[in-house]
Amino acid sequence: MPLVALPCAFLLLCFAAPTAYLFSASVLIAEGMIPQDQPTIDNFRLILSSPLYRGVILRTFVVGFFVGLLVVLLAYPLAYFLVRTRSRWKGALIALSLAPLLASVIVRTYGWYVILNQDGALNSLLLWAGLVERPLRFLPSTPAIIVGLAHALLPYGVLSIMSALNAMDPALERAALSLGASPARTFWRVTLPLTLPGVAAGFILAFAIAIGAYATPAILGGPATETMATMIRNFMLVLLDWGLGSAMGVILLASALALLAVAGLLGGGARRGTAAPA
Repeated sequence: MPLVALPCAFLLLCFAAPTAYLFSASVLIAEGMIPQDQPTIDNFRLILSSPLYRGVILRTFVVGFFVGLLVVLLAYPLAYFLVRTRSRWKGALIALSLAPLLASVIVRTYGWYVILNQDGALNSLLLWAGLVERPLRFLPSTPAIIVGLAHALLPYGVLSIMSALNAMDPALERAALSLGASPARTFWRVTLPLTLPGVAAGFILAFAIAIGAYATPAILGGPATETMATMIRNFMLVLLDWGLGSAMGVILLASALALLAVAGLLGGGARRGTAAPA
């Protein structure tokens, strides 16, 4: 019990208390940076009724969805190779695939800024190859945000899918092949279904982190490509409206918690499905 008390106290102090203040500020009228003792739901009503704010919420979830999709599509073949390879460089390859975690998100994002801006490496390459006559505008844009976040979150997808592949018995694949199934059929009918929990975990983890990301949307996006995180920052520090900022934060937090609940239900169903008696 004493071993659990300290972590619980830390979570209570550093998570529960700020979250409770966030909820309380979201239902109070704020004058500048000071919430008043006047309960109201006008903050939520304004956010959910405004086309501008609804557009920001929708864009945030669109970004999260495509980031999660891109992460699992890129991570699966990489994870499969890393798990199945017998190369003596396997450890180095795994470390290399997780290398983005070693760099600051600011450094990674500015790397994409250097590549994608109008005078950047990608436009220089396209001009040199004669594929375009003038530089293309990649920034600011929602696709640039998706690419930057997918690069940053790819290691999470790799780790999730590698865990699922390592938990699967390779003898099942060999048995399917020995019974006449082609490699493609073996993958679609054996490997992929057994590793779907890892795929779902990678997607949900990337989605949950992407919808709350701030640095990448702020650097690769702009006023026309705001997400919930960048709008919360503007509410809090530019407009000094802590009520609206807190309400947007509550919506973002509730969305992440709902996503985790869905992930728990899917994970429980997957475990029950794989635990069926032979």
